[in-house]
Amino acid sequence: MKQRRDRGRVTRKHRARAERERIIRRWILVGAIGTILLVVGLIGYGIVEVAIIKPRQPVAIVDEQEISRRDLHTRVRLALSPGIDSISVGYQILNEMIDDLIIKQEANQLGITISEAEVEVEMERRFGFFPEGTPTPIPTRTPDPTTLAEATTTPASGPTPTVGPSSTPRPSATPFTREAYEESRSEFFDSLSELYDATEEDYITYLEAQIYRERMLETFEDDVERVQEQVWLRHIRVADRETVDEIITRLDAGENWDDLAAELSEDTLSKDSGGDLGWLTWDNVSDQFGEKVVNIFQAPINELLDPIQTQFGWHLIQVLDRGERSLDEETFQQAVRRKFGDWLTSQRDIHDILIMDDWIEDLPQPPEVVP
Repeated sequence: MKQRRDRGRVTRKHRARAERERIIRRWILVGAIGTILLVVGLIGYGIVEVAIIKPRQPVAIVDEQEISRRDLHTRVRLALSPGIDSISVGYQILNEMIDDLIIKQEANQLGITISEAEVEVEMERRFGFFPEGTPTPIPTRTPDPTTLAEATTTPASGPTPTVGPSSTPRPSATPFTREAYEESRSEFFDSLSELYDATEEDYITYLEAQIYRERMLETFEDDVERVQEQVWLRHIRVADRETVDEIITRLDAGENWDDLAAELSEDTLSKDSGGDLGWLTWDNVSDQFGEKVVNIFQAPINELLDPIQTQFGWHLIQVLDRGERSLDEETFQQAVRRKFGDWLTSQRDIHDILIMDDWIEDLPQPPEVVP
């Protein structure tokens, strides 16, 4: 009977064992909770890093002004299309954003600033909304006296004289109402957010940069001479020197230049017009023929130059005329852009530019082609 009662009694030994087991269970529970909290913390930190910290990190710094990863990725997404290499696009856009910061700094130094109102006007223009009326070009044109005077000395196969508008374009009432503009604008930014994760502020920043670029470009117009020495050229371009020698032999035998150009030239844009390249400035010739520009500008009229080799092939060139001429508007603007580009390149050596090694990480990928 006593032995049966002892079995039901809790001894000190039993209590000690139970206490140890309780402590062990508590530590196991604490450890499990700690592990869960650690995992949740790591996941949370990862989410915060991906969603908040990393997008704000700079991919480039220009004179202490940062270009964030998020801003770069937004611009890249807007530029990508199926089949385009994201790294090439990313590199190009990153450099454009660096240029934008340099241009804005230099513009501000010159006293050029862009107001919110100016950005809004540009926004309206891009949407086709003109509160004061839409500028409508008038097709009727009358000859410009200066270009007509030059045209009288231009050979018959030369460039067509430039003509100017007969009057200043007059604005006409726009069919785009303020209400329609606001609706279209809202839809556009909704799509921008949905498709590219871009905001209205992103687009406004982009517009402002474009306006600064245009304003700085205009400052270089006074650096370009409106009248420059030019040469009127024609050429026949072929793949090898042997063909050039064949053409020279056939010309010496009395064959017609235009016929040979049509038959043998690989320049599809000029072969049917006798290889006529028109009137070209020093810069135009330098772009096409490199250091041979000196030989071309010094060559006697109507004589064949020694064959010139470029990356496009072999060229047989003849200078038809030379003289001081006014630049047409397209050539003038090309010269202005060249001046601006040279200046911008030089500014990169002046400004403190740092591009991070990891700028390429996590670049957006081009959208897939939908079959």
